[in-house]
Amino acid sequence: MPRFSWLIRRSVVLFTLCPVLWSAIASPEDDSASADEPDVRPFPTVGLLPKQETGALRFLQEHPEFDGRGVVVAIFDTGVDPGAAGLSQTSDGRPKFVDLIDATGDGDVRMTTDRQPVDGKLDGLSGRPLTLDADWTNPSGNYRLGLKRGYELFPPDLVKRLNRERREVWDLRLHTLEADLRQQLIAWDQGHPQASAGQLKEREELQARLDALGDALKNFDDPGPVYDCVLFHDGDVWRAVIDTDEDGDLSDETALTDYHREQQYTSFGERSQLNLSVNVYDEGRRLSIVAVSGAHGTHVAGIVAAYEPDHPERSGVAPGAQIVSVKIGDNRIGGMETGRALVRGLRAVIDRDCDLINMSYGEPASTANRGRLIELFSEVVREQGVIFVASAGNAGPALSTVGAPGGTSDALLGIGAYVSPQMMSPQYGLRETLDGMPYTWTSRGPTTDGAAGTDLFAPGGAFSPVPNYGLSRSMQANGTSMASPNACGN
Repeated sequence: MPRFSWLIRRSVVLFTLCPVLWSAIASPEDDSASADEPDVRPFPTVGLLPKQETGALRFLQEHPEFDGRGVVVAIFDTGVDPGAAGLSQTSDGRPKFVDLIDATGDGDVRMTTDRQPVDGKLDGLSGRPLTLDADWTNPSGNYRLGLKRGYELFPPDLVKRLNRERREVWDLRLHTLEADLRQQLIAWDQGHPQASAGQLKEREELQARLDALGDALKNFDDPGPVYDCVLFHDGDVWRAVIDTDEDGDLSDETALTDYHREQQYTSFGERSQLNLSVNVYDEGRRLSIVAVSGAHGTHVAGIVAAYEPDHPERSGVAPGAQIVSVKIGDNRIGGMETGRALVRGLRAVIDRDCDLINMSYGEPASTANRGRLIELFSEVVREQGVIFVASAGNAGPALSTVGAPGGTSDALLGIGAYVSPQMMSPQYGLRETLDGMPYTWTSRGPTTDGAAGTDLFAPGGAFSPVPNYGLSRSMQANGTSMASPNACGN
């Protein structure tokens, strides 16, 4: 599971603090200062995404071109949103993402129904007629169709928001109909003071409609959006088109191909603001829709490699690095990782020639350096030369609380979480800072076979980007999940 700690603060709280209010938080009132002349201090932005403590800030200032350029980092997590703030390009102008991969399979769509269009239209599997774009190039004239329920793919917090918003629309429509029916009943009663048995059937019909509306209001069940998917080969590559607005008109949709070829992505629409990309496998028989399963992976990626030239305090530790996003958090099992997803992720690391892996995921483990996955992790480190950095866990402060794989494999660097004085004021509002220390909850070694368990400590809290669907630019989070990417970026 992702290794967030319990504390999350939305960035809006931080950035709306006025200077006068901040001066009151940052330091006690100076008795010698006039009440009309408050001691206004600049906001300590250096602690938002910590780089000073490890020497990274000074190094970047002295050697600005040694900022991760030419380095590719694989992020094993919930997936990374390509539309998030600071994650569009590197400091030297290259695309930030080399590839976006769903290793879980929760975005897979079977594309086994072949159809030919008639008058530029196809009958979609949803039952909607689909209008094709006349500008598409499809030498064979054949199209493959599939269907995907949005709620199978969307992050749980997005499903909750959309369900609430769709319920509001549903209730408004039904309440409007209900009010109209009640008016009809009142008018009927006034117009039929002595109704016959035959006439009463009209009233019974109106009452039955009203009762049916009441049942519909009480028993609301939202299946969510259902998307038609169309696949065709343009002579060079497979292209996928998803009816993201469910209107049947595909001419206003983007024809996507494998992300690593063109670095293209689109969105499921203004309401969800969930971005997606695609990959096509098995000679066009399987479409993989790649979308994040939560905010965790984007936050982690921002700590490693976000690049914001106008706000360098928000940039990651290695803003010149590129990213391969590997989603291992499976929506179908509550965001948990699976062995199959991790093995697929390792394959992607080799295929995309990654230099490092960050995995801010893990589970409790009682044995060290054992198991098939640990063998594969060790193999990619020792035989492929990949540096593998992973969170040690948030189960401290007791001894021997490190989890797998970060704390229980000698081949991996297990990272504990540290809070510095520079972080205490901007992230936690402390008026007087303390000495730096490990967070109380960070897991400790040794492992059950006597190894250290936690190899390094790194700053374990940060304000960092989050996916667009969260309707927020960034958020504060802490955990060894945040410490690991800080160490990885260094």
